Amino acid sequence: MTRMTSLTRVLLAVIILLMLADFVFRGVVPAFTSDRNDFSDPYVGAWLWRHGENPYDVALVNATARRLTHATLAVVPIYPPSTYLLVVPFSLLPWGWANQAWVLLSVIAVGITAGILVRIGGFPAASVKAWLVVAFIFAFAPFHTAIHIANAAPIAIACCFLAVYLATAGHDAAAGIMLAVATGLKPQLGIWIFVFYLLRRRWQLAQAGLLAGVALFVTAVVRIPLSLTALVANYRENLNYWFGPGGQNDFTTANPFRLPLVNLQVVLYPLVRSSISANLLAHAISISGMVVWAYFVFRGRVRSETLAISSLLALSFLSVYHRVNDAGILTLALCWALGRVDHQLRSTRRAVLFLLLLLLAPGQGVLTRLQPNLAPWVAHSWWWNLVIAPYFVWALFALSAVLLYAVVVSRREVLPQVAGNLSNQAKFAHPQGRNVNGEAKRK
Repeated sequence: MTRMTSLTRVLLAVIILLMLADFVFRGVVPAFTSDRNDFSDPYVGAWLWRHGENPYDVALVNATARRLTHATLAVVPIYPPSTYLLVVPFSLLPWGWANQAWVLLSVIAVGITAGILVRIGGFPAASVKAWLVVAFIFAFAPFHTAIHIANAAPIAIACCFLAVYLATAGHDAAAGIMLAVATGLKPQLGIWIFVFYLLRRRWQLAQAGLLAGVALFVTAVVRIPLSLTALVANYRENLNYWFGPGGQNDFTTANPFRLPLVNLQVVLYPLVRSSISANLLAHAISISGMVVWAYFVFRGRVRSETLAISSLLALSFLSVYHRVNDAGILTLALCWALGRVDHQLRSTRRAVLFLLLLLLAPGQGVLTRLQPNLAPWVAHSWWWNLVIAPYFVWALFALSAVLLYAVVVSRREVLPQVAGNLSNQAKFAHPQGRNVNGEAKRK
C-alpha cells in the first residue's frame, strides 16, 4: 500500500474536516434540539417496561410521553420488546439528559463504524484508503438522517460491524452476543448477518447469538403484564397504524410521506397499482436473488466474506421494510470495493463505489422536504413517483444487482498460489490469519 504524500494528507484532512462539519451541523445539532424523535418510543417504552406496565398500550404510552417528554405528537410503539429492555439504562435519566446521551452514543457509534471498517478492510491507518473510508462514513447522508431523528440504526450498525470484525478474529462467542444486541435493537439489520454465519456453520457464534437473543426476548416479554396472545394482538394493532393504508410506512401513493421508505415496493406499486402484487413481486425478486446468492456462495466458494455479507444485506433491502437511515449498513461494501485491485472485477468495484456515492448524497432528504410544495401535476406524475422521487430505491436495487453479479463472478477470482495452497473449503472457512476479504494479513 502506497503511503500518502504530504499534499495528499493535507487534502484528505480538509475533506474529512468538511465532512465532520456537515455531520455535526446536519445530523448532531438538530438531534439535540428536538423535543420528539424516534428515541421517544424506546425511551417511554423502556420506562413503562421498567415499571412493569404495557409498553404497547397506545393511550398509556402517549399519556406517559406527555408527562416525561412534554411532546404532543402521537407515539405508537412498534419496537420489539428486546429494544425496551436494552434502553432501560437511559430510562433512568430525565428525558433531556437521556436524549443527549442517546445522541452522543450514536455519534460514537458512527466513529466506531468508521474505525471498524478500516480494520475489516485491512487498510493501514496511514493509507489513502483508510482516510477515504473515514471521510465517506462521516459524509454518508443516511447516518446524518439517523442521528438527526435519533434512530437506533447507527448503534445497531456499529454492533453488526463489531460482530463481523470479532468473527474475523475468531472471537465467535463475543460476535454472537454483539449480533444478538444488534438484532434486539433493529431486527431487520442484525438478523441477516446472523443467518450468514449460521449457514456458514459457525456453530459457536450461532449458539452464543441464539442463546443471548432468546435470553433478551424472554426477559423482555415476561415483565409485560399481558398474555402472549394479548401482547401479539396489541402489537398487530400498532403495526396496522404504521403499515395500514395511508400509514407512514405504507408504500402506496396513499401515504404522502413514503419517500424515506427504500424497499422495492415503493417503485413497483405505481407500475402494478396493487399492494398485494407489489409485495409478491418484490418478495419474488428478493428471494430469487437470495437463491442465486446462496448457490454461488456455498457451492461456488466465494472467497470474500465482506462481499458475501454485503450482497446478502443489499438483497434484504429489496422487499423487507427499511427506511433511509438503515442504509448505513451497506457501507460494509466499501471494504470490498476498495480492496485489492484485480483486472477481472475492476469495473464492478467502481460501479459499487459509484452507487454508494449516490446513496451518500442527501438527495432523498431534499426530495422529501420538496414533495409537499410541488404542484399537483408534478406530485402526481408518473415520472416523479416512478423515477425521480424514489431514486434511492433504484440505486439500492442497482447496488444489490452489482454485488450479486460480483458474487457470481468472484468465485473465479482466486490467485493461483492461493488455489494451490488451500483446499476449496479452507478458502472461505475460518478467517483466522486472514482478513475478511480473504487476503493474508500483512505482517
